[in-house]
Amino acid sequence: MADKRKLQGEIDRCLKKVAEGVEQFEDIWKKLHNAANANQKEKYEADLKKEIKKLQRLRDQIKTWVASNEIKDKRQLVENRKLIETQMERFKVVERETKTKAYSKEGLGLAQKVDPAQKEKEETEQWLTNTIDTLNMQVDQFESEVESLSVQTRKKKGDKEKQDRIEELKRLIERHRHHILMLETILRMLDNDSIQVDAIHKIKDDVEYYIDSSQDPDFEENEFIYDDLDLEEIPTTLMATSPQGHTEDDMFLQSSSTPTSTTSSSPIPPSPATGTTVNRFLSFFLSSQSSLLRISVIFLLTQNHPSSPPGPTSAPQPAVSEVNLPPSLGACPLGPTPLTKEQLYQQAMQESTWTHMPHPSDSERIRQYLMRNPCPTPPFHHQVPPHHSDSIEFYQRLSTETLFFIFYYLEGTKAQYLSAKALKKQSWRFHTKYMMWFQRHEEPKTITDEFEQGTYIYFDYEKWGQRKKEGFTFEYRYLEDRDLQ
Repeated sequence: MADKRKLQGEIDRCLKKVAEGVEQFEDIWKKLHNAANANQKEKYEADLKKEIKKLQRLRDQIKTWVASNEIKDKRQLVENRKLIETQMERFKVVERETKTKAYSKEGLGLAQKVDPAQKEKEETEQWLTNTIDTLNMQVDQFESEVESLSVQTRKKKGDKEKQDRIEELKRLIERHRHHILMLETILRMLDNDSIQVDAIHKIKDDVEYYIDSSQDPDFEENEFIYDDLDLEEIPTTLMATSPQGHTEDDMFLQSSSTPTSTTSSSPIPPSPATGTTVNRFLSFFLSSQSSLLRISVIFLLTQNHPSSPPGPTSAPQPAVSEVNLPPSLGACPLGPTPLTKEQLYQQAMQESTWTHMPHPSDSERIRQYLMRNPCPTPPFHHQVPPHHSDSIEFYQRLSTETLFFIFYYLEGTKAQYLSAKALKKQSWRFHTKYMMWFQRHEEPKTITDEFEQGTYIYFDYEKWGQRKKEGFTFEYRYLEDRDLQ
């Protein structure tokens, strides 16, 4: 129980930082748009970037908690995550507006030097990058909504409307990822001068229409947006050829996709149905991997395929049907890399979830325990609860420590409610952040509309005793001040 309260305290502190960070972000945003000169704008842009970095770190922490099974109600976490993502979108708008300063000396000089074709290519690359970022952001939002709806459907089964919405979001996520893959491929082709800018301009309107209207009820997607770009031929066009016409990639293709004859040293040409497909796949693999990985693969293939000396052979060569690559070579050709602190934390959290797997009985209502064989008590003991034992007058006669015991160990009962009411009548106040009861030891030294500061007595439920805290600041927003009737 102490661990759960500690976790809740961490979450409350994180959400408090999110609220403060968003408020600070809004303040700087207004100052940026009201800035009178360029120096002020640059300063506010730097401040805005610092704030968004802080919010992004908080968002990563929130995502970890959302993925954890220890937290039941995740609605507040999901809402704060969406709030941060909204500020991230606003910051991207500022970045796009201020990235190129058209009227600065550097911007004017650059405009005179840059070739028009090169400028058009750079603008297209920027459009592709921004579009991919927008799609990724929408995917994050869809996944967040799916998580939120999944939590709600687990609590309330049979909600067909929410189930349909989840299915629709999953379909949108799949289509978005398809477009992201296509646009990333086009961006690589453009970077390698393997595609014309004019060809990309032809799909621009369709892609932007998809981003803006894909969630509309009457939206109809053009499934043939990328057909005219011949994206299936990407691997072949991206491959480089040497002056002799044989590169290391060609050697790899020849050794891996061309079977060896059992009666002759000359290779057998692949069939059009299989050889071309294999060549395309392997050339795409080679074009997208690092040079070191390609060299490693080629080296292993030459070890397993000894690509024979020239001249007639005296004996037929054995046919090789498969090649075995070590899995670690494909995953990390340079060797394993150490995990970051955040990755280690996430790994520990994942392992912790396996030790706290939910049980089907966790969702059942707690049943009242009924003794099968009640033990008879002597007649001089109370056979029924004392008269008026469920009244506030009865609880006011109990000791303070007994009231604390009832409050912390009879959670969710009427007894807890009555103990809290009795403690309030003794001038104890509950702190919702630390989940502890506080009482003034003396008159506060400082009192404002938002907090008071002074010496307090508080009850430490972990060490089970009263302690004194000097110079403590009691913020009123953490005061549980409901009037218990």
